[in-house]
Amino acid sequence: MPYPQRLPIINSDDGQWGDILNQYLKKEHFDDGTNNPVNGGHQTITIVAGTAGAGTAPIKFASGTLMTTAEAGAMEFLSDKLYFTITTGTVRRTVAIYDDSSGATGDIYYRTAGGSFSRLGVGASGEVLKVSGGLPSWGVVTSSTFSTSTKTADYTIATPDTVVLVDATAGVIVITLPVASTASGYRFFVKKIDSSANTVTITRSGADNIDGGTTAVISVQYTSITIVSNGTNWFII
Repeated sequence: MPYPQRLPIINSDDGQWGDILNQYLKKEHFDDGTNNPVNGGHQTITIVAGTAGAGTAPIKFASGTLMTTAEAGAMEFLSDKLYFTITTGTVRRTVAIYDDSSGATGDIYYRTAGGSFSRLGVGASGEVLKVSGGLPSWGVVTSSTFSTSTKTADYTIATPDTVVLVDATAGVIVITLPVASTASGYRFFVKKIDSSANTVTITRSGADNIDGGTTAVISVQYTSITIVSNGTNWFII
């Protein structure tokens, strides 16, 4: 017969105490029915869900002193660090944790000097991960190798571009800059390479300015304009 899923009740459950206790204990404790030292250890652990009330967390660690010698499979908690000891080499490892109270899609986390995780917010479009003062940071690419392309029709510059060579032999061409706020610190080189009388016009996006104006025009072969964004507008340098 099935027995109640509880501990025996004092002054009740006559004749069933042993059966109820065995059923209760075997639910999560190992027992092979023999006199065996492994009996009594947990074979499974089912944790009841916590509630919103204080002191009801399903698992709660109390900070204590780490064992003098690490033991494989051991989990320990000291101050703000949770440790787990691996089997291979019996090495104590720190379980990395981070504060997820803020952040956004694309954020990355890196190890601090204290062994914890720190959040680095996602960078802007086209930025690359760099190192500054020993810590990761986002920034623009600075390299002696320039990305070069030749355009024979109207074109909108993208942040991966660097040198844009323009052949206006077939007609006037308009080169549109990206929005300055999305390309802060980026520098582009635009050069007319044909000998025709057709012009190459560099124009802004949105309400951005180019040296206070809205366009810059190249009309002479092999003339170039170098232009850079300060995050608000474009400037010819």
